Amino acid sequence: MKLVRLLSTLSLVLIFSSFFSLSWAVNEIGPDKNHYLVYDYQHDWLTFSSRYKSFVPYSKGVNDSELSVSLLVDLSKYKRYDLLVWVANENYLFIEGALQQKLTADSWRTLNVDSLSRVYKKSELLLTLYGSSGIDGKKVLIGHSKKNVGTSEKKLVPGLSFINIKPIPTSPFEDYAIVVVVLILILTLFTYTSSPVTFRRFLSPKDLFDTSDRNDFYRFSKPYSRSVLLITLIVSMGLAYLILFFTHHKLDLFYKSGLLLEGETFAQLGLDQIKLTLLFIGLFFVKFIFMGVAGGVLNLENVINTHYIKSLQFSYLFYLFFILISFSLALQYPDWLEQAQSSLFYIFLIYYLIRFFLLYILLNNTGRIINLYLFSYLCVLEIIPLIIGVKYAL
Repeated sequence: MKLVRLLSTLSLVLIFSSFFSLSWAVNEIGPDKNHYLVYDYQHDWLTFSSRYKSFVPYSKGVNDSELSVSLLVDLSKYKRYDLLVWVANENYLFIEGALQQKLTADSWRTLNVDSLSRVYKKSELLLTLYGSSGIDGKKVLIGHSKKNVGTSEKKLVPGLSFINIKPIPTSPFEDYAIVVVVLILILTLFTYTSSPVTFRRFLSPKDLFDTSDRNDFYRFSKPYSRSVLLITLIVSMGLAYLILFFTHHKLDLFYKSGLLLEGETFAQLGLDQIKLTLLFIGLFFVKFIFMGVAGGVLNLENVINTHYIKSLQFSYLFYLFFILISFSLALQYPDWLEQAQSSLFYIFLIYYLIRFFLLYILLNNTGRIINLYLFSYLCVLEIIPLIIGVKYAL
């Protein structure tokens, strides 16, 4: 009986010792197996996205054709350890975007973490391998040298790791754009709550395309009424934002005149926004004064109020829609404006031509207006200011 117990105990000891030896053997890595595994970066690979202008997690099956893959190595977390890089095929090793070494096929490269920290004076380094496609045949490991076993206070226990991606740095213009769009939405909400009936009719296609001269909306809505003033402010803010939006994307419109500041800090953008908003508000009221002068000369006093409100409706619907579309596209496709730059002129040209002919049809509601007078009136107030504006901008 004692012999059986002794044999059983010896068997258990042999099993545990063999398991323990096997576990150490599995964790032996590096050239000549002279390191113990601390951490494997197998699931932390990143690839650069031209769409988001930043590094994103590597996706198996999607990014397998990528010749360049990267990792963010936390130096502060793995002090006194070594960074081990192995490649099955020839690759080039980059650290912080600078070429360090050409790695031959089936070779190891050992880098001391403390030395990297002293040289680069950073707690985190970007490591990139360029050469073969995908991540197959590439290993980046954190290892503990067998020579240092017993002298290091660190435990050889792999820690939990999370994908550590640097956030996309935001520019002052992006912060400014968010603030302006939010302000426009808040003003729109305030305008609606202060006069919901007027605001609903202002956005109503039925009123916009109504040719009746008995429409009370156009008879009682004055350019100096509170609702119309708020809408004028919203449209002016939208136009100012578009000018700065185009300028930010290298479509310089006003630098030659010295109206805009040269810098792009949040404060400078805010000051430019205020100046342009006040400029456009002033232009709206100057236009209304010229409407009165031209309408008096051509005996078209009855269409002045309707013309101003309808032109403001067209401007509000077109520019606010354009702003929301451009803002949404900028979030998903930052370089969309560069691709659509050549089409912008035609978009605005088509808009103003359609607006001109719609105003001509909608203002000639009774048929008693002399067509030549109305055409001349609209040319003076719609086409000539557009030509002057384009010439001034270009």
